[in-house]
Amino acid sequence: MVILKHYAWLIALGVFAIWSSSQITLWPKSIQDLVIFFPYVTVALGVFIALWLNRMQPVLILLSLGCFNAILFYFSSYALGFELTRETLFPVLIFLLPFNILLWILLPEKGVFNKRLNTLVFLVFLVEAVIIYGVLQGIPETWLAFLNTPIMKHSDVILLSFSTGVMFLLTLFFIVLKMNQSSFKALYHAVFVVLVLMLYGVNQGFELNVLAWFSAFSAIALTLSMIFEAHHIAYTDELTGIQGRRALMEHFLGMGKKYTLAMVDIDHFKQFNDTYGHDVGDEVLRRVARVLDGVKEGRAFRYGGEEFTLVFANKKLEEVMPELEYIRRKVESGIIEFKTGIHSTKTNVTISIGVAESNESFKAQDILKFADQALYEAKLAGRNQVVKGDYNPSKVQVNQYKGSKNDGKSSGTSRSR
Repeated sequence: MVILKHYAWLIALGVFAIWSSSQITLWPKSIQDLVIFFPYVTVALGVFIALWLNRMQPVLILLSLGCFNAILFYFSSYALGFELTRETLFPVLIFLLPFNILLWILLPEKGVFNKRLNTLVFLVFLVEAVIIYGVLQGIPETWLAFLNTPIMKHSDVILLSFSTGVMFLLTLFFIVLKMNQSSFKALYHAVFVVLVLMLYGVNQGFELNVLAWFSAFSAIALTLSMIFEAHHIAYTDELTGIQGRRALMEHFLGMGKKYTLAMVDIDHFKQFNDTYGHDVGDEVLRRVARVLDGVKEGRAFRYGGEEFTLVFANKKLEEVMPELEYIRRKVESGIIEFKTGIHSTKTNVTISIGVAESNESFKAQDILKFADQALYEAKLAGRNQVVKGDYNPSKVQVNQYKGSKNDGKSSGTSRSR
């Protein structure tokens, strides 16, 4: 769902950029003259945010976009002239742009203060500066012919050269691989859209305003992706992939008057960790989180440690009790299998749940405390059960949905070989 939302704004931004690019020639001349400077503003803003977040990859991609526009503008306006820049420098730059993006994406993200990475980046830019200098001194006609060989001759639709098209497609391929290797990488999704926009832009030919327009929107996409990814990291629990405590507290701010809260705790989790190790314990947390995240008409949050919170908006307590009991049984019946040395071990865990319903006399944080008190009573009553709390923290009821007496006396973790 998070990725779908992310793609929605990226697609909307891309569609707007493509549509509006066709309107540039209809704008007043004074506005058209300013478009050429638009990417420098958006690139500068993006670089500032990337440096603030200690993200080197977006810094390099943004700098590549900025340099691409600056070099084309300078040489077409002052040094070489429009025609010579279009015939010699432009084919080289539109080949180097996707090459640079590919290189920056393949390099590991090590922050902006890594000396080895910064040295490598400096060498790459130095080599490319030498290449551009060589082009200015005179590029061999065979190289120029290769760079300018069109994909389709005599076509008014596809103007790209074969070499540029291959480099863009190769970069897109590696971006897709990167996206598949990560659960959530907003930067890669944004870079994919950036490549599509720039591919569309360079296919229009040597149009400085159009290239500047797409470069500016590419920088906007990269900047917003960094902001959204930072938000995602801040509000999402890295281990389990569900939202964390900060997201829960903010969710309370928009709660209606009718809701039910449940506190969930994995029974004997510390003992389980000590017995089987933290790696197995982490896998248990992920599995329980997946079960909770699949709850009907509810939202799961990791409260901290082995505790989780379930929020059921617009639901009465009695409406969610069957669902909570179903969750309890599902976790209990799940078999966890892992290797300890040469042996294979099978085990399971159980959960205890405390649940409380909203009341106009109390805030959501108070209802959460009542649910937590009910959870404490579930632990005292033998664990592996659902306990309903009232509005007096000293009094809770063990409801009819709790597990059997056998379940209540279970240790919470069974072990078998």
